[in-house]
Amino acid sequence: MKRALISPLLSGLVIPGLGQLVNRQVGKGAFMVAAASLLFMATLGFALHKITQAVIALDGYAGPDKIGALRAQLIKEGTAWLWVLGGLMAALWIYGIYDAWQGGRARDAQLAGER
Repeated sequence: MKRALISPLLSGLVIPGLGQLVNRQVGKGAFMVAAASLLFMATLGFALHKITQAVIALDGYAGPDKIGALRAQLIKEGTAWLWVLGGLMAALWIYGIYDAWQGGRARDAQLAGER
């Protein structure tokens, strides 16, 4: 029962894959940690790139509402990439929690059988 509670919490609150590592599923856990890290870096990189493009496009803007103009420019740049990467990250996170819970239950059962 212990791992069935701890491993999904680690995968849900810290990073996907950490619960799998606790359950001694090293390959799966390492893959999920790497995938989550790459998705996070890609999302951050795309976001910084789009924000930079929007700021450059507004270079020399002298209007009273600079934040509103920046928001409009960001909407004009498009956010489909953010929805795709965010959806992939959410799917990985949810799968990581579910799989860590299943793996924790199996590991608890295995440890109970050895006693």
